[in-house]
Amino acid sequence: MQKGKLILLFLLSQGLLGQAVHNFGNLQLHDKGLVGFHTGFVNDGNFDDNLGLMGFYHSEESLLISGAFSPTFYDLETAVEGDLHLKVPIIIKNSLNFIYGNIKSERNNKNIYTKISDNAFYEGAVDQTKIDGRAAVEGQKIFSFPVGKTDAIRPLLIEFIDGPFLAKCEYFDEDPNLPESFSIGFDNNRKADDLSSIHSGEFWNVTTSGMIQITLNWNPESNLESKVENVENITIAGWNKKSEIWTNLGTYKNEGHIEQGWVTSNTFNANDYEVFTFGFLFDQKNKELGNYALTPNGDGVNDFFTLKIVEEYPSNKLLIFNREGLIVYEKTDYQNEFNGIGNRKIFRKDQQLPEGVYFYILEFKEHNLKYQGYIYLAK
Repeated sequence: MQKGKLILLFLLSQGLLGQAVHNFGNLQLHDKGLVGFHTGFVNDGNFDDNLGLMGFYHSEESLLISGAFSPTFYDLETAVEGDLHLKVPIIIKNSLNFIYGNIKSERNNKNIYTKISDNAFYEGAVDQTKIDGRAAVEGQKIFSFPVGKTDAIRPLLIEFIDGPFLAKCEYFDEDPNLPESFSIGFDNNRKADDLSSIHSGEFWNVTTSGMIQITLNWNPESNLESKVENVENITIAGWNKKSEIWTNLGTYKNEGHIEQGWVTSNTFNANDYEVFTFGFLFDQKNKELGNYALTPNGDGVNDFFTLKIVEEYPSNKLLIFNREGLIVYEKTDYQNEFNGIGNRKIFRKDQQLPEGVYFYILEFKEHNLKYQGYIYLAK
């Protein structure tokens, strides 16, 4: 065992090229071997059948892993103040230990990642040390990706309901509507009727397939309290690749408070989605529509029966009744066009209704919601 360790150190010293150790041949670390890199590592040979611990250490500068082939580490340890930068994918077979500094790769590069294989695990991931780039997992049914931005960890937990237990994940501290790291945007205005709005401060990109559940967490920096008052109104939204619309993936469970907590989606088909963020449901307290006065005299004030909620729930039905209970106006997919003119043959169709009090019902059948109130129609 000791002999194998000495051979490895000799090869490393012979492969030193400038600021990097350069592997051209068959480099192997044997069981219980311990090697520390204080320079970068260029892998242009075989480096995929290792045991023991390899560490990257530098208290001031950054280090780089590059080369023609992906290196495979058994146990990997990182303590690089300026971050450990990747130009090739790396694979972890047993353990990854974060001490300080990030493992960093180019944004939205699906070909460069840190992969945790099978029964491998990681420890020490916190705000200042994590994967700032793309992470991958293979062969694990439940896994929390230790991803984030420069100074904050923003993990995503995935649970596979069925195969293939292979996924890649990256976190983006960007507005999904106009992301800097993507060539396309994910329009926040294109959303399902049951979503009041889409979070514009961050999103996660996950590439996988099969039936899964995911869990996202928020913190004070997420600023979700600017969108909703209650945790119950926070859900997970996914961008549907086919319909190009944000869809509510449901809320299996959420916990915490409005400044910090987490939410788990319902089970969904990952083939349909790759981009995820927080979605916000309508606050029931804000949907008490109340009573209205309508004065359709052309002065630009209260000329139309305007309900802001129909802009967010375009699939609806409005019914307006007179005091005798007869329907004087009916409209499917109402869009704030009622100006006191009836469309039913109660008095005279398409003529101004008499002054007085009217009763309205607004229905959202797809969401099993119904609201009602009164309109006072004046001249």
